[in-house]
Amino acid sequence: MLSKRQRNILSYLSSEKGFVTISELASLFQVTERTIQYDLEFIESFKSELNIDVERNKSLGVKLSQKENDNEVSNVELDIHYSKNERKEQIILRLFESSSPISSQSLADILNVSRRTVVDDLKSVQHWLEEYTLVLEYKKNKGFVIEGNEKYLREAYANVVNEYFRKSTAQIGIEIFSEDELEKIRRAVITTINDQDFQLVQVGIDGLIYHIIIAIHRAKKQFVFDIPDEEYERLSKTDAFNIAIQITAELEKVFNIAFPKSEAAFITLHLLGARVNKFHQEQTQQNLSNLASLFIQKVSAQIGMPLIHDHKLLTGLVTHLQPAIHRMSFDMTHSNPLKEEILKEYSELVLAIKQQVGILEEAYQVTFNEDEVAYLALHFASSIERLSNEEPTQIKVILLCGSGVGTSQLLKSRIENIYPELEILDAFSIYDISESFLKSHGVDYIISTVPVDGFSVPTIEVSPFLMKEDRSKINQMINDYRERYISSFKTVGPSLENVIPENHIQTHVKVSSRDEAIKTSVQTLVDVGHVNEQYGDEIIDHLDKFGPYMVIGPHIALLHSNFENVNVPVSMSIAHFENGVEFGHDRFDPVKVVVILATSQPQIHLNALGQLSRIIMNEEYRNELIAGQKETILQLIKTVSQNEEGV
Repeated sequence: MLSKRQRNILSYLSSEKGFVTISELASLFQVTERTIQYDLEFIESFKSELNIDVERNKSLGVKLSQKENDNEVSNVELDIHYSKNERKEQIILRLFESSSPISSQSLADILNVSRRTVVDDLKSVQHWLEEYTLVLEYKKNKGFVIEGNEKYLREAYANVVNEYFRKSTAQIGIEIFSEDELEKIRRAVITTINDQDFQLVQVGIDGLIYHIIIAIHRAKKQFVFDIPDEEYERLSKTDAFNIAIQITAELEKVFNIAFPKSEAAFITLHLLGARVNKFHQEQTQQNLSNLASLFIQKVSAQIGMPLIHDHKLLTGLVTHLQPAIHRMSFDMTHSNPLKEEILKEYSELVLAIKQQVGILEEAYQVTFNEDEVAYLALHFASSIERLSNEEPTQIKVILLCGSGVGTSQLLKSRIENIYPELEILDAFSIYDISESFLKSHGVDYIISTVPVDGFSVPTIEVSPFLMKEDRSKINQMINDYRERYISSFKTVGPSLENVIPENHIQTHVKVSSRDEAIKTSVQTLVDVGHVNEQYGDEIIDHLDKFGPYMVIGPHIALLHSNFENVNVPVSMSIAHFENGVEFGHDRFDPVKVVVILATSQPQIHLNALGQLSRIIMNEEYRNELIAGQKETILQLIKTVSQNEEGV
C-alpha cells in the first residue's frame, strides 16, 4: 500500500511530461533524496498494478509514463475520508490487530491525515482504553501498543468489533453471531492477510468479512454450487487463493462447518477485487466507478434518500461489483441464504434496485438475479443506516499553505473557534494535494493562504489572521454551500409526473362543503390503496385546530397529514372544484384546486413538491391549473417534471 507521500509523488510525476530530478522531488516534498529514492523503488514495485513504466536517467532524474491503452493512472487503493470518531475506531482496531507497534506516521498514512491529527486522535483512544483498564504505551523508535490484562484486552476488542459491525453494516445476517464469534471471524481474516502481507483497502476488508458471514450461513444450510473447472484452476494459481484456503480452514475449525471448494474460489474473487487490481475480464468502455455512481444516484432518487453523498457506499459498491460482475460473466451462481429475509425487510429498496440495475446489466452484459440484487440491497441498507445515524451535515474543507505548517495551523485554530459548521479534514502543503485526494475525501472547499488553481474544488484565498474581508468570503462560501446542498435534493425522490398519474386527477367536481371536498380529494388515494380512510379525517382535524394554514396560494390548498395512515413512500392527487370551496382563508378563498400530499418517508416528496411549486409560482401556469382542464394539467405536470430549470 502506497503512503500518502508516495501517492502524491505518483500524482505529481504523472502530471509531468518530462524528467524530474531527485533533488527537485526532495525539495518539493521536503524530505531527503534518499527518502525519495526509497519511495520511487516502492512505487516501481506496483508498476504492473498501476499500469505505468518508470524511466530513470542518472543525470535527468525520473520520468513516469502510462502503458498503452490506459487513459489514466490507476489507484492502488480507493481512499475514504474518516470522521474523527471513525478514525478513533480505525486506530483502535489497527492497534489490537497488529503484531508489532504502530507509529503515528503509519497510522497517518493509513487514514490519509497528518501525523498531528493522529496524535490528537490517540488522546481519544487513550481515554477509551482507560474504560477497560488498558493503557496505550509508546515503544521508543517503534510506535504504539495496547497493554493490559488479557481478559480486558479480549473484552475491549470484542466490543469494538461488535460496535463496528453494528454501525458499518446492515444487521441482517449478523444478529445470529455472538460478540465472540464476530471477533473470531474478523481475527481470522485480519491475521491471515497480515501474515501474508496482502494489502486490502479497508472497505474491502469489511466487505470480505461480510461475505464470509454470508458464506457461513450458506455452509450451515448446506448451499453448494459449482464453479467451472477452468476458472477454478485459474484462481487456484493466485496468491489470493492460498489466503482464501487459510481463512476457510480456520473458520471451519471455529464454527465446526465444512465449506465447499467453490467457497474458497469466491473468497479469492473478492480478495482480487478488493485489492483493486486490473479486472480480469474484457474491459467495457465505461468506467465502473462512474456507472456505480450513476446507479446510486438513480436508486437514491427513487427511494428519496440522498445516498449520493455517501462516499463509503460508492467505494463499497465498486469493490463488491468487480468480483460480482466477473462471477456473473461466467454464470457462477452465488446463492444468498439471506435473500428471502432481505427481500422482505427491504422490499421498497429492492424494487428500486431492480428497476435501476439495468444500468450495470447493459454495460457489462450480465443479469442480476434476486440473489445478486439482495447483495446490492445490503450495501444500500448499510448506507441508509449510516445516514440515519450520522451527525448533522458539515462542510468538509482542507487548509493549504506553502508548507502545511505554521500559517495553516494558525488559520486552523481560528476557523475552528469561529465556524463550528466547518469540518476541517486537515492542514496540508500545496504539494500534498491531488485531484484524486479531493474527490475521494469528498472535499467541498479549499481554504488557502497561498494562490491555488487547477483543482475542481472551489478555492478561497484568505490571510492566516482571518481578517474581516476573509470572514466575508467564508460566510459567502457557507451560504453558497447551503444553496448547493438544497438544490442537490431536486433529484431525490420521484417526479411530479411519477406521483400524479392521470387517474389521480379529478376536474369540475361539485361539492357543498369543505369537509366533503377533502373527503372527495382523499378518496382518489384511498381507492388505489395509497392511504387509509382515516387520512381525510386527520386533515380535517388539523384544519379545525389550526385554521386554513394549508391554503397556500390564490384558490389552491395543499392538504397533508401524518404518515401513520400512508401506505406508500409518496403519492399525490389533484381535485378541481368547479364552484370553489370556502376554507375560511381571508385572502385565498374560494379554493378551486385541492392537492393531496401523502408521504411516509422524510424528504422523498421534495422533488415532486418542488416541481408543483413551480406551477403555483408561475402566474400563467397557476391560472391554467385553476381553470381545471385535465389535459392542460397533465401537460403542466409533464413540463415541470422534465424541465430541470423550472418554468
